[in-house]
Amino acid sequence: MPDSSFERAQGGNLLRREPGISAVQQVYEDVRHQIINLTLEPGTTISKNQVAQKYGISPTPVREAMLRLGEEGLVNILPQSRTSVSLIDIQQAREIHFLRLSVEVEVVRVLVKSIEKPGVDELKAWIHRQSTELKAGDQSAFKLADNHFHEEMFEQAGVQGLMRLLDTRRGHYDRIRGLFLMVQVRRKTVIKEHRAIVAALESGDETAAEAAVRKHLGKSLAIVDDIRDRYPSYFL
Repeated sequence: MPDSSFERAQGGNLLRREPGISAVQQVYEDVRHQIINLTLEPGTTISKNQVAQKYGISPTPVREAMLRLGEEGLVNILPQSRTSVSLIDIQQAREIHFLRLSVEVEVVRVLVKSIEKPGVDELKAWIHRQSTELKAGDQSAFKLADNHFHEEMFEQAGVQGLMRLLDTRRGHYDRIRGLFLMVQVRRKTVIKEHRAIVAALESGDETAAEAAVRKHLGKSLAIVDDIRDRYPSYFL
């Protein structure tokens, strides 16, 4: 089992606290980001004392942040023992994928009937951002732009709260998707599929929009066995 990589991930200096954000929230967001982006690999031990030292805070907010991550299934907490990044649970990933696909199909059905040019332009702007990050080779920024593209659709459909709800349960799915996107040609495919979704919305073709979403969201889990074979230590 690897030692804690929190210090390696963040570097050796004291981390800057963001103004207006509680210590609990910042630790939660930062550690969650590292888990989702696999900077903290599945199975890695996290030292709560080390995290507290890096932020210059007491262990109490760190414990609260870890409890939140535990509720999302992203860390395993053994009282009086250790906290570690959870291994990826494929069944949980499949379940949240099923839910997300069901919701996102309804989102595009709404947008086909309601989206206007400014909304289309916003989606195209996120696709352009993805193209920029693809050329820069920044996988983390690419994934962030990918998420924003989908968040924009949810917001335009008036159900942005559902995306936030899905976000709290999609950690296992997102890590599989992160492994999927490590191959550059797959990132190029994501951009192509996003363009197909927008084209269908722009033309008002509900059938094409639904088909494009189904094709897009099903890619990573379709080859999850291959991904697990390549990274066996990451999975349950």
